[in-house]
Amino acid sequence: MIKKLTIIAWIAIVGVGIGCDGPKGDVGPAGAQGPKGETGAAGANGKDGIMAKEIVTGAVQSTKGGYTLGKANLSSEDSVMISKSVVVVFIKSQGLWWAQPGKVEFGEGKFTNFNFVTLLRGSNFYVDIRPVSWSETEQQTAPERQFEGIKAVIIPSESLRTNANVDWTNYKETMAALGLKE
Repeated sequence: MIKKLTIIAWIAIVGVGIGCDGPKGDVGPAGAQGPKGETGAAGANGKDGIMAKEIVTGAVQSTKGGYTLGKANLSSEDSVMISKSVVVVFIKSQGLWWAQPGKVEFGEGKFTNFNFVTLLRGSNFYVDIRPVSWSETEQQTAPERQFEGIKAVIIPSESLRTNANVDWTNYKETMAALGLKE
């Protein structure tokens, strides 16, 4: 008797499963919004999806016509990352970001051409921005300048290769490609 009931139950289940094919109805209205979930853990500072990092200053005055910025006490992981990276530098003046090396205008016909070098020594990383030439040709030494900001963007070389179509001298394009914000 149990065998017969089991077989009948099995046939009924198969029949119900096969019999459910038919036209689908319209989607019902959306339900009420649920409660807000918990805030996730904070991400690491200065990193984006492709692990680019930034060293950023606010407004600063030049020293001997240039400026040195950097980061001290890097973790060994960051030191290794920087040693396998490319650095692009932008200087902000007159509300515009100027790619370096190159010319930066400071208004009223005044400009300075800059170059930069990087140095990774132990757990310290430096970007030294150096004046090469300037509009005040009568001066032997570079004039002091007021920078509105400086950004050194450290891009891992593998990220640079996978984004070969990006114009890294274009500030907006660089920030967009790296997912970095002003």
